[in-house]
Amino acid sequence: MIGFGRRRRLGIALMCSDWRLHQARVDLNGKIADALKVHGVDVVAVPGPDGLLAPARETEWRSAIRQVAVLNKAHAPAALAVVAHQRCAGHAVSDDEHETDVHATARALKEALRFPGRVTAFVATYKSDSRWGLKKIADV
Repeated sequence: MIGFGRRRRLGIALMCSDWRLHQARVDLNGKIADALKVHGVDVVAVPGPDGLLAPARETEWRSAIRQVAVLNKAHAPAALAVVAHQRCAGHAVSDDEHETDVHATARALKEALRFPGRVTAFVATYKSDSRWGLKKIADV
């Protein structure tokens, strides 16, 4: 993780609420911070965030946008991320569909917030319930 200096650079991650991703030994938050080159990451967690653009999930999408907007205003992040993951019950699709959907969600998040900085789409890759990788899909 990047060391703290005089000014902390923060990020915000819209990611899945699946408990497996939030275990200390997984340290996905740290992996995201390293990938975004920030000191820390605020998290908005919802089931299957890469599926939020589905018409049936419009209310959830609006709620997630409001939550990210609050953190954006409060912390002026340097970067945002949308993090999908393989084997997700909240958005049960193929690995290829996760990549397509998380990219689309990252673009939609950038547009909805009119965020001037980088928004990165990631997929957490499954190795075991306590071991996950982080695959960058795209910057938007």
